[in-house]
Amino acid sequence: MLRDYRNTLLRWLLGTGFFGLSFWCVQEGLRETDYGLIFSAVPLFLFGVAAFWKTIFHLATRPLILMVDAVFFPGGELPKPVLNLKLPSFYINEGRYDEALTEYRKILKYYPDEIEAYEKAIWLYCEIFEEPREARKLVARARRRHLALDKRVVRHAEDSERAHTRKTP
Repeated sequence: MLRDYRNTLLRWLLGTGFFGLSFWCVQEGLRETDYGLIFSAVPLFLFGVAAFWKTIFHLATRPLILMVDAVFFPGGELPKPVLNLKLPSFYINEGRYDEALTEYRKILKYYPDEIEAYEKAIWLYCEIFEEPREARKLVARARRRHLALDKRVVRHAEDSERAHTRKTP
């Protein structure tokens, strides 16, 4: 952060110096009618603009950015991401199960009452990752929230956990 302030201060000092030197060249060139001195002020002026460019660009584009934000986000920034159940379904269809489960976890984080996300995550835990304990945790979490999960999904999670406990001594 301090480095940014230091760089900004240095750019402003250089820009001011180039603008001042450019102004001096024009004044002296006009006083002495020396066109070489007048034309040498042009590159100095351009160096001054280059030094101030970041600040100029920020000041020029700030109103446009505020207008775009007001149009697309009229209430300010969104408190949570938009619900998208198609992306994890796409990942499942593509066989990208880790990414699908990650997306379902995000959905459950921001939308804890989304039943479809619970059911698909439970299915992934039971069928793909073979972690029935995690599936049972999700079933318990849904029950605590008084959500009506499909009975087949709950039964599948329970059966998977029983089958898993039989396999492991």
